[in-house]
Amino acid sequence: MGKIERGEHIPTLPLILKIARALKCSSAHLMAAMEAKLAEPDTPKRGN
Repeated sequence: MGKIERGEHIPTLPLILKIARALKCSSAHLMAAMEAKLAEPDTPKRGN
């Protein structure tokens, strides 16, 4: 899950369906949330 949340792994549709079932929400809800996140502008990371 962590890799998916960090954008390091792209889940397959069957995995999205399993995650949605485990969270007791629709896969459409999960995908809408991801679509909204992808629409946000990227903020550059600052180096130290």
